[in-house]
Amino acid sequence: MLKTKKQELTIFIIIVGVAAFFRLYQIDALGIFSATIGILTVIGLYLLAKELFEWRLAVIASYLAAISFWHVNFSRITSNEIIIPFILVCAFYFLWKGLKHGHLLNFVIAGVFGGLGFYTYIPYYCIAPFIAMALFINYWWYLKRDFDHAKYEYAKTKLLQGFVLLALTAFVVALPVIINFWQHNEGFFSPAPMSSVGGNVWNISVTSIVKTLGMFNFSSSPLLPWPIGVFFVVGFINELIHWLKRKHGHFSTVHTFMFAWFFVMLLPGFLSATAPDALLTIGALPIVMIFTARGIWWFFDKLSLWYKANDPHSVHEAHAITALVLIVFLFSIGFMEYWRYFK
Repeated sequence: MLKTKKQELTIFIIIVGVAAFFRLYQIDALGIFSATIGILTVIGLYLLAKELFEWRLAVIASYLAAISFWHVNFSRITSNEIIIPFILVCAFYFLWKGLKHGHLLNFVIAGVFGGLGFYTYIPYYCIAPFIAMALFINYWWYLKRDFDHAKYEYAKTKLLQGFVLLALTAFVVALPVIINFWQHNEGFFSPAPMSSVGGNVWNISVTSIVKTLGMFNFSSSPLLPWPIGVFFVVGFINELIHWLKRKHGHFSTVHTFMFAWFFVMLLPGFLSATAPDALLTIGALPIVMIFTARGIWWFFDKLSLWYKANDPHSVHEAHAITALVLIVFLFSIGFMEYWRYFK
């Protein structure tokens, strides 16, 4: 156990170092703040993915974010939107810890981060709360189906207390911007404030939806390098199948959360007249990395099982070879992304 913890810490430090190099290398002073937020986002994604799954998958997801051209590009320029992924990973990390452990302080901290998001840009406070709502509804349904009456009543009370605290905290933190909006809301639904999302939020263009969904793999300049794009599709399909199976009579809370995050944070892109728009949809970046990490993990797990099936006496060898191939693959992707951005 101690050896595993040391390995985890060592790999985590390496990932943070990689994230720092990609964001701080040859950067000017104006970009320091955005770069720092980018590095903190990678750390937050590691913690969230570890809380949702386990540390090895968190390693893959955070490493992909650390080297991602999509994230590195916006981490090196001054932009309010780069704060969105950081806000989301932190808010959802503490929200998930609150759901798992029942500590109300975690809901308060999640509310602080959620409220800070209201100071970024309009699409955030139009759509981000829907992710928390989807999680709340699905988790309540899970409690009703899987808990006996006594446990259900206790867990329900904790859940309601937690989400009320989250909402109140977010409201208090966001109160200045809410007051400002209330005093200057004349143009909220007019074309001017919403020009970045097409001028009319009610006209959802099929073309924009197709372009936004295709920007990861099929646009003229895909956000993901093709090997990562393939694993993203694999991970997305596998998780969708798992979600739709409803193994315990209800939709998986983790998967409901993942798909709610993905589609809700793509809404600005769906509504954009200039789709695909990598900046408007940057809130989806952390969950895209988690889907991709799940796809990579699934593939290399199958590879290890195939190797062991062909040689049952080489279990340790199978793990070692699979790990080596995975490391070489991830290093190669890192070099590709470095070359793509800096060369």
